[in-house]
Amino acid sequence: MNGLLEKYNFEKDKYILFVYLFLLLTPWGLFKSQVAIFSIVLFIWGLIKYKSDITNKLSIIWKFKPILLWLSFIIFCFIAVLWSDSFAEGFKRVFNFHKYEFLFGTALLISLTKEQAVTAIKVLLVSFSMYALFSISIYFDVVSVAGSSSLNPKGILRFSISTQYMVITSFVAILFAIYSKVRNEQIVFVLASFLSIFALSINYSRTSQLAFLLILIVFVIVFSLKNIKVAMFNLLLTVLVLFAFFQNDRMLNKFNVAINEVKNIYNNNIYSGSFGVRLFFNKVGIEMIEENPFFGVGPVDNRNQLVQKEKEEKNYKAVIVKHFHSEHMEILTAYGLVGYLLLVSAVVLLIIKLRKQNLYYYISLSVFLTLFFVSFANKTLALKPLNYIYVILFLLLSIIAYQSSLENKLIEKKEKQ
Repeated sequence: MNGLLEKYNFEKDKYILFVYLFLLLTPWGLFKSQVAIFSIVLFIWGLIKYKSDITNKLSIIWKFKPILLWLSFIIFCFIAVLWSDSFAEGFKRVFNFHKYEFLFGTALLISLTKEQAVTAIKVLLVSFSMYALFSISIYFDVVSVAGSSSLNPKGILRFSISTQYMVITSFVAILFAIYSKVRNEQIVFVLASFLSIFALSINYSRTSQLAFLLILIVFVIVFSLKNIKVAMFNLLLTVLVLFAFFQNDRMLNKFNVAINEVKNIYNNNIYSGSFGVRLFFNKVGIEMIEENPFFGVGPVDNRNQLVQKEKEEKNYKAVIVKHFHSEHMEILTAYGLVGYLLLVSAVVLLIIKLRKQNLYYYISLSVFLTLFFVSFANKTLALKPLNYIYVILFLLLSIIAYQSSLENKLIEKKEKQ
């Protein structure tokens, strides 16, 4: 235990402690103006504290291409408002989703070192794990929350949000455990991973559960290429997980419902049920992309057209929904291939930048594969506070990658001298 306490010696910098508090509380979305208050305080305090070195600190924006691409995507989102039918509504939509990213993003970029960014990721994992434990407590009737039960232990957040936390923690926590040299830390992270896996299994969200299985398969393939013994272990682990998956009748029933909804579309041309309407949304989205492939129809307009199609389609047998329930489709219809590729390029390039640092490379894969897979059938970047979480993780991993590259250049320079 002493080794763990020494490793996590209390941070003396009050500003950094406030950053960690912001990261610990943000995933919970405890009150409406939470991110706004924290972001404004962090931004103003950060400008005052680091005023003498802000230009140097923010040079990461134009020196590190993933962040430059991410910023270009946000700028393009504002530009896309110009071809929306309603400039005011389009600007309001984009501004509302990105305004605080500039504030807390600036705060993170000017304040955190590589080591502090790593600690920040661990703070997020603590928050995610606490929510998993909260959900498990509801499942076992230890805690009572309005709108939740043992059949649906979602807690105070939508299960579509919290289950993504669980997928990320399942993989990232076990990676920290593998690469840690402190035994007590390893135990804590292994426990966090298994808590999250269990919480994921008892919650709704077929999408997150399927994403977990797909990411597991990706890691089995990646690690199997390195060592035959690892390949055998990974194969056994996959078989055990799949066996446990198929023993869960409640989980299987949800997937059987989806299969029946597809059959209803094929046999009767009726779009109904959770999965059935998602197929309708994708059908409408593909038609919109074909008409406006490069720049999209603009924010707000894409959703308005979706609603109109729902009202016109006689075989659409569900409530009117104002989102495609696919973040890929949402971005492609609103911002076209240009906007979509700017965002995807930022993420892919960041992963490539981390490829020589095994731990952070695998962490980046865990985070962004969760985003990638879940985004096919659910909201991700359009949900608060989930959108902030993905942006924060992107920025923290960018800080790690950028500062690591500066360290490597310094080492190379010394070796040449």
